[in-house]
Amino acid sequence: MLIALEEYKRLFRRAFFRDCAVRSRNAFMFIRETSLTDAELAEEEEGGYNPDLRPKGIITYIRGVAEFQPGNQWFISPQYGWETIVLGSALKPLNQSVSVERTAVFPSMDHRVYVTGSGPAYQDESLASMSDKTAKAGIAVTRGAVTRLKQLDGWLYGCGGGRTLFKRLDKGTWESFSQDIPRVPDERHAGSSEEGFEDFDGWSESDIYAVGGYGDVWHFDGKGWRQIPFPTDEPLKSVCCGGDGQVYISGYEGVTFVGRGDRWKKIFDRGISLGFRDMVWYEDRVWCTSDYGLWTIHEERVGVADVPPTVAACAGHLSVGDGVLLLAGYSGAAFREHGAWQQIVSFHTMETLLDIQESEGG
Repeated sequence: MLIALEEYKRLFRRAFFRDCAVRSRNAFMFIRETSLTDAELAEEEEGGYNPDLRPKGIITYIRGVAEFQPGNQWFISPQYGWETIVLGSALKPLNQSVSVERTAVFPSMDHRVYVTGSGPAYQDESLASMSDKTAKAGIAVTRGAVTRLKQLDGWLYGCGGGRTLFKRLDKGTWESFSQDIPRVPDERHAGSSEEGFEDFDGWSESDIYAVGGYGDVWHFDGKGWRQIPFPTDEPLKSVCCGGDGQVYISGYEGVTFVGRGDRWKKIFDRGISLGFRDMVWYEDRVWCTSDYGLWTIHEERVGVADVPPTVAACAGHLSVGDGVLLLAGYSGAAFREHGAWQQIVSFHTMETLLDIQESEGG
């Protein structure tokens, strides 16, 4: 374990990870939320409280740096009154992590932003206030709820409902790439993930695939968008542009396709009850995860990942960067580096140790 018992108690008692991001090989980021007891859940329901507004924290873990020794490796920035938070990282213009509120409350679509990393942490202007500061004045950054943040060529990109794709240029400055994508004519889905996008990935800023909605797949070549004919009209959830030059797209119940351009082949058909939330390329394969487990795709074969049980228990969210694969979820976090896994924190183990300590009067 990479955390002391008292530090765990301060930061993570009855917590889980909602998202994670690799800022560098020595800096890992997490979104922490609280698991409520049955009594607290009942109180929340009776009071009509919005579960999306439960207390949250943006966690930074620093390793391998001399001045950050045990007891001084974990840092938290509490966020009160925020809805679900989506997390990403960037190298340009600075090495930072960026957290964006995934608000779906119309008409404001506020999308508050919090930045940590190089320099002091700060709350940036909300995305709703950016329409007059984008590269093309007057164009809204988002059309719907933000669903994903990723790094392309060192820059932070994001996607969301309403076929949204955007880029962070600097503090308080964003650029929209959505204006050239027509909206779905069915206004019942306007601004929602059913209109796309749930996820995006790319080999560069001029070779991006975005997916979502019902078989809604688009390609951006750096100049314009083209809708890709796709062999299913089922909901799509995740995409990975692999190191093998292939695109992997997955959706409802894990149905997964591989291909590129206009040529696609199904390689997995409804094998799991909860589809892949995240798909990333690491080492020589695609890694896929949801709250129900960790899988890999290698040579077009999908299978349960061969990892230690303590690692598998951390399934939920994935991030890759700077030679590291980071995994985090309801049971804790672990990372893979140089072909080996290392546990960062196991919530089950730490809760057990705390129960023992408290039962002994500690």
